[in-house]
Amino acid sequence: MIGYEELVQRMNNAYTEKTGIVPDEASDTGIRFRVLAGEVYNLLADLEWLQQSLTPQTAVGEQLDKLAQNGGLERVQAAHAAGRIKFTNNGSSMFGTVLPAGTRCTTAGTPPVLVETLEEADLPTSAGGSTEVAAQAVETGPGGNLPAGAVTALVNPNSYIQSVTNTVAFSGGRSVETDDQLRERLLEKYKQQSNGANPAFYWQLALQQDGVASASVEAAAPAKGEVTVWLAGKGAAASDSTVQNVQKVMEEKRELNVKVHVYPAKTASVSVSVAVASRDGTSPDTVKTAVQETIRNDFQSLKVGETVTETQLCAQIYGTGLINEAKLETGISFPDKSPDTLVVLNGEPEVSFL
Repeated sequence: MIGYEELVQRMNNAYTEKTGIVPDEASDTGIRFRVLAGEVYNLLADLEWLQQSLTPQTAVGEQLDKLAQNGGLERVQAAHAAGRIKFTNNGSSMFGTVLPAGTRCTTAGTPPVLVETLEEADLPTSAGGSTEVAAQAVETGPGGNLPAGAVTALVNPNSYIQSVTNTVAFSGGRSVETDDQLRERLLEKYKQQSNGANPAFYWQLALQQDGVASASVEAAAPAKGEVTVWLAGKGAAASDSTVQNVQKVMEEKRELNVKVHVYPAKTASVSVSVAVASRDGTSPDTVKTAVQETIRNDFQSLKVGETVTETQLCAQIYGTGLINEAKLETGISFPDKSPDTLVVLNGEPEVSFL
């Protein structure tokens, strides 16, 4: 876009060319040119913004949201990770112990992750008596997704509580969808325009439902006039409740004379062991954590019908910038692509050092 000073200079040059007079900056003509150049510059800036806002490739923020809404999509909002907290009594109270909703607990890591209960916890008086209540991470985002046993203490200690833990993993925490992520979904939808009578219609409908991170659709399966939909969450098959909800939605919106089958995606697990040579000056713990997180993220980004390859995985590991060499364990089997299967990571990646 033309800058303000260039606009002023163009006006001055045109004026000089036609009159033979060089306008002084402080003259009435020079001042008029500067005021006019400012207005023209503002107009050009508005036009450039409008042009960028008209296409998903360049639109950002609120304008991208509006384009997505026109395409039937909504930006995925941030969510708290959810799980359950188990409190165990030490038996020192004669009257039992009641912990109100909103009681905060913490992990032992650095930085610690705070979680809070969503309901009152009423513990029995006997030593070792326990109760388990629903809880969620205080902050939204993936940082609240904790493995079982990660929560270890009350933020405000209670002399009647013997122990605190999460018996199941906290999951479902996510950050708000970025412009790049929303743009990718919108452009993918544009590539698969639906007319209500093809697989793209059911694929788009499935992705709009809570708990669905990816989906695969097979038309004329298992027979003509039938559609089969395979669903997955992030890094796992979709839950039974999600499948039931999607089945209900599809039944309400399917076209006439079409039978829709909705199933959780099958899973094919891969155990990953890798030996790495770290760069000088990097601590083994830092390298191990970074490599494990990279492998987990690579698998969690997979969609139904996709797979991972040794080349792809090694590229991601080298991409940490912390290692000089990486060797995957011989014999690791990477599944072939299948429209009904989600490839998942089996347990924690094992990282050793060369």
